[in-house]
Amino acid sequence: MNIKVSLIIFTFLLGIGSTVTADDHKEHNKKMMDKKIDHSKETSKYNLGYWDANACKRTSDGAGALMATTGYLLDQSNKLREAGNESEANDMFAAAERTSAIAANVASAFSAFCKP
Repeated sequence: MNIKVSLIIFTFLLGIGSTVTADDHKEHNKKMMDKKIDHSKETSKYNLGYWDANACKRTSDGAGALMATTGYLLDQSNKLREAGNESEANDMFAAAERTSAIAANVASAFSAFCKP
């Protein structure tokens, strides 16, 4: 039960942390507005919706941490199953499955917004 609660808290904090650290690009917008050029003809990574290198690094690190957590949960599930505790092993496996899905979503965001 404590592992479930810990996993839920970890996922919640990761989601909140990702939201809080999002870059709002105010400084970049100010620089763009100060330029005396036609902004409608300018194409850049910023205009296409790509994230900066720091945001991409944090996203990549987050996906890696979630995958590592998934591996840990699967190992614990296997140990519980070998010890004969099927119920807790199934719970641990389900938690690993959910964590893996979150990691896949983070990886999808990385591939969508962090292209070179």
